[in-house]
Order: sequence, then C-alpha cells, then structure tokens
Amino acid sequence: MSVKSSSNSDSDLFPQEGIERLGGRSNRNNIIRATVIIRGERALLWHHFGENVLSLEKREKEGVAGNDPSEWKRTVLLTKKGQLYLEPESIFSCMRDAAKYTRRAKYSIQGAVAATLQVDDASVLVNRFLPKTKLTTDRSRPVYLDIRSVRNPNTRNRNIRYRIGASRGWRATFHLIWDKTIVSRNEMKAVAIDAGRLIGLGDGRAIGNGRFEIKSFAVADYAKARPRPLVRKKVGRRR
Repeated sequence: MSVKSSSNSDSDLFPQEGIERLGGRSNRNNIIRATVIIRGERALLWHHFGENVLSLEKREKEGVAGNDPSEWKRTVLLTKKGQLYLEPESIFSCMRDAAKYTRRAKYSIQGAVAATLQVDDASVLVNRFLPKTKLTTDRSRPVYLDIRSVRNPNTRNRNIRYRIGASRGWRATFHLIWDKTIVSRNEMKAVAIDAGRLIGLGDGRAIGNGRFEIKSFAVADYAKARPRPLVRKKVGRRR
C-alpha cells in the first residue's frame, strides 16, 4: 500500500474546527503541541490489514493456504519513494493503551488521554527504506523479511507469516496535540515513556516487538508550534 510522502499538511488534517474540538476558540491557549522523537529498542514489524488484503478483484494465487510468500506486499505501508511509515492511529492507540499505567489519585488517566489527544501527522515516517535488491531474512539488516510461524486463532492451526521488519535502531518523529487543562505536560510525557517501554508499535507486540525509547519530547504552545501556511503573493500584470 502506498501513500504520498508526509508533508505535515496540518491545514488539511486539523483546520480551525480541530481547535474547537479540543476546547473551543476561547480556550485555544490551553492547547499544546509536543514534537516526539523515538528510537526503536526492538524490531518493528508491519502487518497492516488494509484494502489490499481483501481485494474484490480476482488474483492469481501464490503459495498455499497459510503459507503465502507474497503476503508482505499487501500488508506493508510504503510511500511512493519506498519509505516505511506508520499510520497516526497506531500512535494514538499506543498512547491510549499506555495511559492506564499513569494514575491520578486512585484512577488512571486513560479516559482523559483518549478524550483530548490527537496525532498531528498524516503519516509517521520511519527512517528505513525498502531495499531495491532482493529482501533478506537477516534480522541484523536495516530492513528484512521476517518469516515465522503464528497460530491462527480461528482454526488453531499454524500459519507461516511473512512481514517486513525494521531492525533495532529505527527512528520516527511525530506530533501530539492536547488540552493541558485535561492532561498535564508531565503526565503526557510519562504516558509516552510507558508507551515505548510497555506497549510498542507495529505487529508482534505480544512477543515484545515494536518497543522504543523517547529521545526527545519537546512541548510548545500549539499556536506557536504549528507551522504557518505558505502565503503566495499574487503578481499582477504591469500596465
């Protein structure tokens, strides 16, 4: 599955009504934005269930049931330039699930985080590219083909899964916006640390894949941090 390279077109994703959803025009000073840089401590695997997985068009079958070597081509997320990326929903769900470990008095802040948090990116680029040469199964390579046996929960049979993996050391940058009167800066940073330490991103999280560390968590007021749209001057004809 391909997508155009992310240019962080905030005006398309989060117009003025986005500010209103987070607290209204009168409370826009409460909105803050964090630029988060993460580094992978474990391998990051892709197994995206998208529209290409269940296509309406008939295709030539490859492999056998439960063992399709071309499976990774339908489940990886790539830009047109071949760069791997994550969807913003993956970041949101990772943060939401980690929020249960941060408590305020007797209760976790999971509900508050889910209510106010937004990921301010069209796609989250990972600093790895699909190699133009033949894929290798060597897990020490920056990008490799992960092949392993998994259990099908419906049939309880073993299937062979083919997934694209990025080895330890991968990096990504994303942006979070939220209302600081609902979740404080320190609370959100604690959630982000727990997200990398306890939850992770991508596929295979149940066996510890996708874990990461926070390299930078820079917070600024949303009005100051949000990039201004480029204004082009109209050039008229000379008379």
